Amino acid sequence: MGSLGALLVLIGPLIFVHELGHLLAAKLVDVKAVRFSIGFGPPLLRRQIGETEWCLAPIPLGGYVSLLGQAPGIPVPPDEADRSLAAKPLWARYLVLAAGPLANFVLPVILYFFFFLGQATVTPPVIGTVVDDSAAAAAGLQQGDRIVAVEGEDVASWSDMARRVARAPGQELRIQLVRDGKRFDRFVTPRKVSITDATGERHEVGRLGITAVFYAPQVGILDPRSAAAREGLRTGDVVTSVNGEPLRTVEDLQRLLADLRGDAQIRLTYLRARPQRGPIATFLWYDSHHAQILPRKDAGFETGILPANTFVRTVAPGSPADEAGIRPGDRVLQVQGQPFARWEYLAERLQQAGEEPVELLVQSPGARPRAVTVRQRIVTFRDVYRHDRRMLLFGAEPYAKTFRMPAEPIRGRFTHAARAALSSTWDLVGQIGTVLRQMLTFRRGVEEIGSVIGMATLAETAAERGPTEFMLLMALLSINLGIINLLPIPILDGGHLLFFTIEAIRRRPLEQRAREVASAIGLAVLLVLMLIAARNDIMRYWMDP
Repeated sequence: MGSLGALLVLIGPLIFVHELGHLLAAKLVDVKAVRFSIGFGPPLLRRQIGETEWCLAPIPLGGYVSLLGQAPGIPVPPDEADRSLAAKPLWARYLVLAAGPLANFVLPVILYFFFFLGQATVTPPVIGTVVDDSAAAAAGLQQGDRIVAVEGEDVASWSDMARRVARAPGQELRIQLVRDGKRFDRFVTPRKVSITDATGERHEVGRLGITAVFYAPQVGILDPRSAAAREGLRTGDVVTSVNGEPLRTVEDLQRLLADLRGDAQIRLTYLRARPQRGPIATFLWYDSHHAQILPRKDAGFETGILPANTFVRTVAPGSPADEAGIRPGDRVLQVQGQPFARWEYLAERLQQAGEEPVELLVQSPGARPRAVTVRQRIVTFRDVYRHDRRMLLFGAEPYAKTFRMPAEPIRGRFTHAARAALSSTWDLVGQIGTVLRQMLTFRRGVEEIGSVIGMATLAETAAERGPTEFMLLMALLSINLGIINLLPIPILDGGHLLFFTIEAIRRRPLEQRAREVASAIGLAVLLVLMLIAARNDIMRYWMDP
């Protein structure tokens, strides 16, 4: 499509919807719309439809609706004086000027509605893993439990459940579960967890300590003298059956091995990944193997088989984990002196620690446990839109062969789409409003402001990634456009609304000279911001590799 074509397709509908909001509100209160223009400059195409001239102009960076009596100093025909904007009551003028930004808030709701309406399935609210020392573990929630209601309100998806829990940090919740076909209640108090959102703000959310993923029966081998190691099992192998009984999860494997403790022999079937390099990627092929394990009596009939989730699979060179001496194949036993059995527990503690030092107890195969200190650091990377992102780097990744419950059809797709659309739009409004507040309080610099250059690049990238990505970008920019136009800057809609507010307070309109000076100042501010934004985008997209 190209950046220019993508930009036109992106901002064209936003401008049209904005100006259409003004036009429809003007029609509602009987204000004559003289011209409706998409773009600025001399009209390239024009057509008279009723009393309004519809135009397409060559500069596609905005548009306008010319209303009768809107511009001071332009005479109004006496026979149409009652249809001028100036002749209307204050509430009607508020409505006409606010309708454009409001239309930009309505558009994302519509876009998100069709986005969610196109989804036929959702992840069910079935617990896959219960994290150590969590609120869920304390309340007795178990793997396979289905959460069907929170505080008496039905939940239909994992995301719906997680959103309701997140809103109640430290508050006791009555959660209804279905386990083995029986329905019952549990009272759970979500733990308060401090997180940093996409805007950089820290706030507390509620966490139960559960995930939707199930861990496959993948094993870790720490003792090279163990029965499993002597039979050739390695860390990363996936056990598929024990004594002919098939397995699905690592919890199934642990239960079976515990039940068989003291048996003379255990027969295993397992899969081992075999990488095969192809012309464009490396593929993993799984070969099936068999083993007969004789548990060691001198070690309490231990097999040497451990869950692989706390074993390190990869370590990024030069990362904090690498600098601390953590190596692939190591097992992380404790964090800050606390033993754990799920990597999610470690990840949560690392996230809470930030850049503060964290004490870990680590053990290499065949060696004694050793204490290491890890100090994470903030790293900056660029996403596909060439925006700088920051993240905490640990640098070690675990063995994590997982699966989820099959997706389920959405019950009530229309209401689901409507609720999700309103929620997503509201969340975006909040995030953009937070960023604006951070800029006004100088917590963010002007170097983050973007111009039409950046918008064209964003549009091209989103178009390359598909229509869904393009539609979501349009929703984001529509909210941006609505919020910006509500700023109390003269020449913007918000500036006019400010003049109307002053008029309501003073009981008379602001003097023409004062309006002209304010508009000139507002124009100067916008021009300066546009120059800064253009400079930012030139440095970001053209000068910076």
